[in-house]
Amino acid sequence: MARARTYTDECLVAAVAASKSWRGVLRELKLVASSSGAMRSVRAEADRLGLDYTHFVGQRRWTDTEIRAAIAEADSWTAVTACLDVESDAGLALVKGHAARIGADTTHLLATTRTSDTGALTPKLDHHDHAGPTLAAAWYMLCGNDVSWQLEPSRYDLLVCTVSGIRRVQVKTTRTRAGDSWKVYLSTTRGGRRTYGPDEIDDFFIIDGDLNYYLIPVAVVGGLHAIHLNAYGQYRQTSVI
Repeated sequence: MARARTYTDECLVAAVAASKSWRGVLRELKLVASSSGAMRSVRAEADRLGLDYTHFVGQRRWTDTEIRAAIAEADSWTAVTACLDVESDAGLALVKGHAARIGADTTHLLATTRTSDTGALTPKLDHHDHAGPTLAAAWYMLCGNDVSWQLEPSRYDLLVCTVSGIRRVQVKTTRTRAGDSWKVYLSTTRGGRRTYGPDEIDDFFIIDGDLNYYLIPVAVVGGLHAIHLNAYGQYRQTSVI
Protein backbone atom coordinates (compact mmCIF):
# COMPACT_ATOMS: atom_id res chain seq x y z
CA MET A 1 0.00 0.00 0.00
CA ALA A 2 1.44 3.35 -1.08
CA ARG A 3 2.11 5.85 1.69
CA ALA A 4 -0.02 9.00 1.51
CA ARG A 5 1.78 12.18 0.55
CA THR A 6 2.50 14.63 3.32
CA TYR A 7 2.84 17.64 1.00
CA THR A 8 0.69 19.42 -1.55
CA ASP A 9 1.44 20.12 -5.21
CA GLU A 10 1.95 23.76 -4.29
CA CYS A 11 4.55 22.79 -1.67
CA LEU A 12 6.37 20.63 -4.23
CA VAL A 13 6.41 23.45 -6.79
CA ALA A 14 7.92 25.82 -4.21
CA ALA A 15 10.45 23.21 -3.01
CA VAL A 16 11.71 22.48 -6.53
CA ALA A 17 12.05 26.18 -7.28
CA ALA A 18 13.98 26.83 -4.06
CA SER A 19 16.33 23.83 -4.24
CA LYS A 20 19.41 22.84 -6.24
CA SER A 21 19.12 19.07 -5.75
CA TRP A 22 16.56 16.37 -5.04
CA ARG A 23 17.93 16.04 -1.53
CA GLY A 24 17.26 19.72 -1.10
CA VAL A 25 13.66 19.21 -2.25
CA LEU A 26 13.23 16.43 0.31
CA ARG A 27 14.55 18.68 3.05
CA GLU A 28 12.17 21.47 2.00
CA LEU A 29 9.28 19.00 2.20
CA LYS A 30 10.42 17.77 5.65
CA LEU A 31 11.14 14.28 4.25
CA VAL A 32 14.14 12.04 4.90
CA ALA A 33 16.82 13.39 2.54
CA SER A 34 18.67 10.06 2.39
CA SER A 35 15.61 8.03 1.34
CA SER A 36 15.94 6.83 -2.26
CA GLY A 37 12.28 5.78 -2.24
CA ALA A 38 11.15 9.24 -1.22
CA MET A 39 13.41 10.76 -3.88
CA ARG A 40 11.92 8.58 -6.63
CA SER A 41 8.39 9.38 -5.47
CA VAL A 42 8.99 13.13 -5.33
CA ARG A 43 10.65 13.12 -8.74
CA ALA A 44 7.73 11.21 -10.23
CA GLU A 45 5.34 13.79 -8.79
CA ALA A 46 7.48 16.62 -10.19
CA ASP A 47 7.41 14.98 -13.63
CA ARG A 48 3.63 14.58 -13.37
CA LEU A 49 3.36 18.31 -12.78
CA GLY A 50 5.83 19.08 -15.57
CA LEU A 51 8.16 20.96 -13.25
CA ASP A 52 11.48 22.27 -14.57
CA TYR A 53 14.45 21.09 -12.49
CA THR A 54 17.28 21.69 -14.96
CA HIS A 55 18.73 24.14 -12.43
CA PHE A 56 19.60 21.25 -10.12
CA VAL A 57 23.36 20.76 -9.76
CA GLY A 58 23.70 18.25 -6.90
CA GLN A 59 27.43 18.12 -6.12
CA ARG A 60 28.23 20.03 -9.30
CA ARG A 61 28.80 23.77 -9.47
CA TRP A 62 27.01 24.17 -12.82
CA THR A 63 23.54 23.52 -14.18
CA ASP A 64 22.39 21.64 -17.29
CA THR A 65 21.71 24.98 -18.94
CA GLU A 66 25.22 26.24 -18.16
CA ILE A 67 26.96 23.13 -19.49
CA ARG A 68 24.89 23.23 -22.68
CA ALA A 69 25.79 26.89 -23.19
CA ALA A 70 29.48 26.25 -22.51
CA ILE A 71 29.58 23.39 -25.01
CA ALA A 72 27.72 25.36 -27.67
CA GLU A 73 30.10 28.32 -27.42
CA ALA A 74 33.36 26.37 -27.10
CA ASP A 75 35.58 24.76 -29.72
CA SER A 76 37.40 22.40 -27.32
CA TRP A 77 36.90 20.57 -24.05
CA THR A 78 39.58 22.85 -22.63
CA ALA A 79 37.35 25.84 -23.33
CA VAL A 80 34.32 24.04 -21.86
CA THR A 81 36.06 23.22 -18.59
CA ALA A 82 37.53 26.72 -18.37
CA CYS A 83 34.05 28.19 -18.74
CA LEU A 84 32.73 25.90 -15.99
CA ASP A 85 35.78 26.54 -13.76
CA VAL A 86 36.78 22.86 -13.81
CA GLU A 87 40.50 22.11 -13.50
CA SER A 88 41.14 18.43 -12.66
CA ASP A 89 41.06 15.42 -14.97
CA ALA A 90 38.34 13.97 -12.76
CA GLY A 91 36.33 17.15 -13.32
CA LEU A 92 36.81 16.83 -17.08
CA ALA A 93 35.53 13.24 -16.95
CA LEU A 94 32.50 14.42 -14.94
CA VAL A 95 31.72 17.13 -17.50
CA LYS A 96 32.03 14.71 -20.42
CA GLY A 97 29.87 12.11 -18.71
CA HIS A 98 27.18 14.63 -17.80
CA ALA A 99 27.19 16.06 -21.32
CA ALA A 100 26.58 12.56 -22.70
CA ARG A 101 23.79 11.91 -20.18
CA ILE A 102 21.83 15.06 -21.10
CA GLY A 103 22.38 14.47 -24.82
CA ALA A 104 24.44 17.60 -25.48
CA ASP A 105 25.93 17.83 -28.98
CA THR A 106 29.72 17.63 -28.54
CA THR A 107 30.68 16.48 -32.03
CA HIS A 108 32.55 19.73 -32.66
CA LEU A 109 34.71 19.07 -29.58
CA LEU A 110 35.81 15.51 -30.29
CA ALA A 111 38.95 16.45 -32.24
CA THR A 112 40.32 18.59 -29.43
CA THR A 113 42.19 17.68 -26.26
CA ARG A 114 42.77 19.10 -22.81
CA THR A 115 46.13 20.55 -23.80
CA SER A 116 46.55 24.26 -24.26
CA ASP A 117 45.42 25.93 -27.47
CA THR A 118 49.04 25.97 -28.71
CA GLY A 119 49.24 22.19 -28.36
CA ALA A 120 51.95 22.39 -25.68
CA LEU A 121 52.09 19.56 -23.16
CA THR A 122 52.99 20.15 -19.52
CA PRO A 123 54.10 17.20 -17.35
CA LYS A 124 52.45 17.23 -13.93
CA LEU A 125 53.20 15.26 -10.79
CA ASP A 126 49.45 14.61 -10.60
CA HIS A 127 50.25 11.70 -12.96
CA HIS A 128 53.27 10.59 -10.95
CA ASP A 129 51.85 7.22 -9.90
CA HIS A 130 50.68 6.32 -13.40
CA ALA A 131 54.03 7.20 -14.96
CA GLY A 132 56.10 5.43 -12.29
CA PRO A 133 56.41 1.95 -13.87
CA THR A 134 57.18 3.45 -17.27
CA LEU A 135 59.88 5.73 -15.82
CA ALA A 136 61.38 2.76 -13.98
CA ALA A 137 61.36 0.59 -17.09
CA ALA A 138 63.02 3.34 -19.13
CA TRP A 139 65.74 3.73 -16.48
CA TYR A 140 66.52 0.01 -16.51
CA MET A 141 66.57 -0.08 -20.33
CA LEU A 142 68.89 2.93 -20.49
CA CYS A 143 71.15 1.00 -18.12
CA GLY A 144 71.25 -1.82 -20.67
CA ASN A 145 68.80 -4.21 -18.99
CA ASP A 146 65.94 -6.00 -20.71
CA VAL A 147 62.55 -5.39 -19.08
CA SER A 148 59.37 -7.45 -19.18
CA TRP A 149 55.93 -6.34 -18.00
CA GLN A 150 53.75 -8.67 -15.98
CA LEU A 151 50.50 -9.62 -17.75
CA GLU A 152 48.56 -11.11 -14.86
CA PRO A 153 48.01 -9.39 -11.50
CA SER A 154 51.06 -10.07 -9.35
CA ARG A 155 53.02 -8.52 -6.52
CA TYR A 156 55.71 -7.13 -8.83
CA ASP A 157 55.44 -4.59 -11.63
CA LEU A 158 58.51 -5.43 -13.72
CA LEU A 159 60.82 -8.35 -14.45
CA VAL A 160 64.34 -7.09 -15.10
CA CYS A 161 67.13 -9.19 -16.63
CA THR A 162 70.40 -8.24 -14.92
CA VAL A 163 73.87 -9.78 -14.95
CA SER A 164 73.00 -11.45 -11.65
CA GLY A 165 69.71 -12.87 -12.89
CA ILE A 166 66.07 -11.87 -13.16
CA ARG A 167 64.85 -9.39 -10.55
CA ARG A 168 61.19 -8.91 -9.59
CA VAL A 169 60.68 -5.18 -9.13
CA GLN A 170 57.84 -3.39 -7.38
CA VAL A 171 57.61 0.30 -8.35
CA LYS A 172 56.55 2.85 -5.74
CA THR A 173 56.07 6.60 -6.10
CA THR A 174 55.54 9.28 -3.49
CA ARG A 175 54.50 12.92 -3.23
CA THR A 176 54.27 12.84 0.57
CA ARG A 177 56.63 15.11 2.49
CA ALA A 178 57.68 14.30 6.05
CA GLY A 179 59.85 17.11 7.37
CA ASP A 180 62.94 17.34 5.16
CA SER A 181 62.35 13.91 3.61
CA TRP A 182 60.03 12.10 1.27
CA LYS A 183 57.89 9.39 2.85
CA VAL A 184 56.95 6.37 0.76
CA TYR A 185 54.53 3.59 1.64
CA LEU A 186 55.83 0.11 0.85
CA SER A 187 52.66 -1.79 1.68
CA THR A 188 49.32 -2.26 -0.05
CA THR A 189 45.83 -1.71 1.36
CA ARG A 190 43.90 -4.37 -0.51
CA GLY A 191 42.36 -6.74 1.99
CA GLY A 192 44.09 -4.92 4.84
CA ARG A 193 47.54 -3.35 5.09
CA ARG A 194 50.05 -5.84 3.72
CA THR A 195 53.82 -5.61 3.28
CA TYR A 196 56.00 -7.27 0.64
CA GLY A 197 58.22 -10.26 1.35
CA PRO A 198 61.35 -11.71 -0.35
CA ASP A 199 59.27 -14.56 -1.76
CA GLU A 200 57.21 -12.00 -3.73
CA ILE A 201 59.66 -9.35 -4.96
CA ASP A 202 63.40 -8.68 -5.00
CA ASP A 203 63.64 -4.88 -5.21
CA PHE A 204 61.70 -1.68 -4.72
CA PHE A 205 62.21 0.97 -7.38
CA ILE A 206 61.11 4.23 -5.78
CA ILE A 207 60.53 7.61 -7.43
CA ASP A 208 60.09 10.56 -5.10
CA GLY A 209 58.35 13.87 -5.67
CA ASP A 210 61.55 15.43 -7.03
CA LEU A 211 61.86 12.56 -9.54
CA ASN A 212 64.87 11.08 -7.75
CA TYR A 213 65.27 7.33 -8.16
CA TYR A 214 66.03 4.77 -5.44
CA LEU A 215 66.68 1.05 -5.92
CA ILE A 216 66.29 -0.69 -2.57
CA PRO A 217 66.44 -4.49 -2.09
CA VAL A 218 63.43 -5.89 -0.26
CA ALA A 219 65.87 -7.54 2.15
CA VAL A 220 66.78 -4.05 3.41
CA VAL A 221 63.24 -2.83 4.09
CA GLY A 222 61.24 -6.06 4.33
CA GLY A 223 58.31 -5.90 6.74
CA LEU A 224 58.22 -2.09 6.85
CA HIS A 225 54.99 -0.32 5.93
CA ALA A 226 56.69 3.01 5.15
CA ILE A 227 60.16 4.56 5.08
CA HIS A 228 61.71 8.03 4.96
CA LEU A 229 64.00 8.22 1.94
CA ASN A 230 66.59 10.49 3.55
CA ALA A 231 67.70 7.42 5.53
CA TYR A 232 68.40 5.46 2.34
CA GLY A 233 70.67 7.84 0.47
CA GLN A 234 73.12 5.05 -0.45
CA TYR A 235 70.42 3.50 -2.63
CA ARG A 236 69.76 6.65 -4.66
CA GLN A 237 70.49 6.15 -8.34
CA THR A 238 71.78 8.40 -11.09
CA SER A 239 68.73 9.88 -12.79
CA VAL A 240 68.90 9.70 -16.58
CA ILE A 241 65.30 10.74 -17.35
